[in-house]
Amino acid sequence: MIRRTFFATLAGLVIAGTALAQTPVQPAAPAAVVPIVTPAPKIFLNTSMGEIEITLDPVGAPKTSAHMLKMFQTNHFIGASFFRIEPGFIIQIGDLDAQFKGRYPPLSPVELETATNKHAKGAVALARGDALNSGHSSFYFDLADNPSLNADPKAPPNTTGYAVFGRVTAGWEVVEAMAKVERAPTGGPFPGKAPVVPIVVTAIRTDPPPPPKPKPAVKSAIKAKKKR
Repeated sequence: MIRRTFFATLAGLVIAGTALAQTPVQPAAPAAVVPIVTPAPKIFLNTSMGEIEITLDPVGAPKTSAHMLKMFQTNHFIGASFFRIEPGFIIQIGDLDAQFKGRYPPLSPVELETATNKHAKGAVALARGDALNSGHSSFYFDLADNPSLNADPKAPPNTTGYAVFGRVTAGWEVVEAMAKVERAPTGGPFPGKAPVVPIVVTAIRTDPPPPPKPKPAVKSAIKAKKKR
């Protein structure tokens, strides 16, 4: 009797399994993929006229953005003075102090990348010389839309224009106040465009902060044997 009950139960399971197998199983909907977005680095530039917040653009200018983040993290710009103010155009700062004495940047120049960034009002861009890949540390704020500084769309990529590596996201009123200061008739690399009262960078904070400096290797101490 027990044996018959076992086979009957087994047969019922087989039939039920067959019935279930004939029912199409609906595939589960794929889980929505949530992209991981890393916040863009920010620079907090404290000047003698107030603080300016710059948000870097690692998408439109990844190399230049990374280069300038490192530049700001070296504190190279602390003590630097704005030396070029052209209302309606740009405000520039770089390697000169309040006495227009230069300091050589601690990093090498960066390759020009201008294919996917534009000079709109509030943009922050890297200055350069005639050589394409000479952008080093001198940078400027666009006081207005400056399409003349963009890359020429008819030229090969990254051969014309100036790289925009970020934008002002707070403290724009500070930049506008700088554009209105009195300028000296002489002095500086652009005579007539330097402020009478120097505008100097007093402190810099970055988010993310600079990486910790590696600790010096600890040498094993050798204990001298005392002579008896």
